[in-house]
Amino acid sequence: MAGSGAIGMRSEEDRNLAVVMRFIDGAINGGNLDVIDETWALDTVWNGGSLGTHHGRDAFKAAVAAATRSFSGMHLTVHEAIVRDDKVVLRFTNSGSNVGPFMDSPATGTHAEWLGIGIYTVRDGRIAEGWFAEDIFGLLLQLGAFPMPV
Repeated sequence: MAGSGAIGMRSEEDRNLAVVMRFIDGAINGGNLDVIDETWALDTVWNGGSLGTHHGRDAFKAAVAAATRSFSGMHLTVHEAIVRDDKVVLRFTNSGSNVGPFMDSPATGTHAEWLGIGIYTVRDGRIAEGWFAEDIFGLLLQLGAFPMPV
């Protein structure tokens, strides 16, 4: 975690990282989507690249719910966190078993693991914006959506 000031006092950077980790641990790893209401701003914007852009907490929450219908046992492992001011940057691995359709591909039952980078902006104790780049191509290869290129 980012450095803290006086003993027992958490810095703003520590608090921002804690908000992001609460979201990951509660909603993604724990499956409790109500944590999104506690950690994301009402007018949030989630920029997910090939997974789309979602405006507003309800739209983002619906996207996460759809992901949990596509993948069971989803688990996001954070490998590195960099925090500066209101930005929290994570390098992570996500994983789960494909139990429902994903990007027009049928469920395969395959357990997949893919890499990602997330950049969160935290304001007033809530995530105001997120930018994500996940290896969706690698994920689709693991699911057998198309053959491995040679």
